[in-house]
Amino acid sequence: MRKAVTTAIAAILVPTAGGAVQANGPARPLDPRFVALHEITTPIFGESRIEGALSATLVIQASNPKAAAALRGRMPEIRAEALATTIEFSRLYASGMLPVDAQRLSADLNSALKKSFPGIERVLIVRVGAVPA
Repeated sequence: MRKAVTTAIAAILVPTAGGAVQANGPARPLDPRFVALHEITTPIFGESRIEGALSATLVIQASNPKAAAALRGRMPEIRAEALATTIEFSRLYASGMLPVDAQRLSADLNSALKKSFPGIERVLIVRVGAVPA
């Protein structure tokens, strides 16, 4: 009985594992104009305390591959500017109890980063969310 169950489980698992490997296949190279930033998390300030946290994952689209390479070399500065902009957005517009206004955050980030770093074509928000404290 035990051998029959083991054989049945093995028969089910083998095709699944093989299919998963084939489905992934070789990875397509990413467009060299895109530069990913690590997740940014900032506090959401209330009247007298921290009310939650805002997290955002950003990708920068450079105007061309050469500009992307230059931006990668300035990543600490870009991250600092994105962090400052996100903190200001958190202070003024975010709440741990409401959905994040991603359109406004996108406009703020694009405005600040394009002004400071001319090679940036646009800032894309890949993931954004707010949680209460």
